[in-house]
Amino acid sequence: MKKRHLKFPNRKISETFLEFSSPLLDAIGQAATKDQVEKVLQITYSVWNSIVLDTSSACEKNISILRETIKGDQMASAMIEQLISRKMELYTDDLRLIGEFSITQKKGEWRLRADARDPSTIR
Repeated sequence: MKKRHLKFPNRKISETFLEFSSPLLDAIGQAATKDQVEKVLQITYSVWNSIVLDTSSACEKNISILRETIKGDQMASAMIEQLISRKMELYTDDLRLIGEFSITQKKGEWRLRADARDPSTIR
């Protein structure tokens, strides 16, 4: 099978990841602890990467697993569905996986560092 080379946006993945996560980060507020911010980022990371993996392999396996994990929790399900819609509407062409990420707080502002990964290298 021939590997296809994807073209990725020039924007830093950390900027895109932070923007993608912003509705949930806004919801927890500026007084959120590092632990709360990391939990939000873990959720948005899972949704983003599940969609990228499924899109790059033309399946819905990862999103199905994510949905099954939260089955029965209406609030979590609604949040995941909103994130899926957000990714598909605003970042459809961004097929970078988010690799490792970390956050720090500097002068009262959260700083996010994240690595981008090519999904074609994950198999």
